[in-house]
Amino acid sequence: MPRLVVIKGPMLGRSFELKGETAFVGRSLKNDIQIKDGAISRKHLKVFRIGKKYFVEDLRSTNGTMVNGEIITPGEGYEIEERDPVSIGHTVIRLDGISTGKGLGTDEFESRPARVYSNEEGQVPRERRSGSGKGLEMIYKVSELLKHSLSIDEFLEKVLEFISEALPRIDTSAILLYDIQEGQIKDVISNSKQGDGKAGVSYSRSVVDRVIREGKTIRMSNTTYEDPDSLSDSMSTLQLGSIMCVPMISNSQIRGVIYVDSFREAYGFRKEDLLLLNTLSGPLAVAIEKAMLTSQL
Repeated sequence: MPRLVVIKGPMLGRSFELKGETAFVGRSLKNDIQIKDGAISRKHLKVFRIGKKYFVEDLRSTNGTMVNGEIITPGEGYEIEERDPVSIGHTVIRLDGISTGKGLGTDEFESRPARVYSNEEGQVPRERRSGSGKGLEMIYKVSELLKHSLSIDEFLEKVLEFISEALPRIDTSAILLYDIQEGQIKDVISNSKQGDGKAGVSYSRSVVDRVIREGKTIRMSNTTYEDPDSLSDSMSTLQLGSIMCVPMISNSQIRGVIYVDSFREAYGFRKEDLLLLNTLSGPLAVAIEKAMLTSQL
């Protein structure tokens, strides 16, 4: 059952089930969900569902609403995904229990930009952000790179260069290859603004291990609001603000992961950044599988 969870504020730890298609959130008892926070308006927020997607709409509140660190326009529905932090007053909430756990393919990358929905009847959805040009250029570069005869290390090093160019907020990026027979990471190709190369690059091993174990994408927009049990000591030591990690799967076997992080600021990555990595992960997995088969032969 989808539920709204308070992850920061006076009612920290409380959760509320979303039983219908619409729920109103605010300070007043007349709301479906009452949150006792003096900085929240009497009727502050609407959470609603269209099909399988969820949206939030600021009801012209006094102090506004932020999603993933970005202020949203009152009166318009903003699409959210599971674990996206939504800030209202001194409280931060998020939705849990709505993720399908399915990987995203190329079709979804092309058809699922972040969107705003107007309340006006017949209004056509419009993109909230543009800027996917660099991402499409990166995918084109990778497809061209596949035509050349390169070692797997050379190929992946180039891919990391393309990723860093497309996503300038990255501080560390890495492609970690997984040995299915031995059940462990066997190679790490990395790129860091603090020093390039395989040696000495730090990343969240707990996140990588979880993605390999579950075969599901992880995006942490702001590690401050994550469950402490899901964080490792290394993440606190590295002072990571936001993380994305995507599995590379071919023939139902995980071949490795694409990992990126940003410690300069939280909310370093947007939804379209995650979709871009998901789109890239399939072709990379196939290329890695072919390279492994060639080396075995």
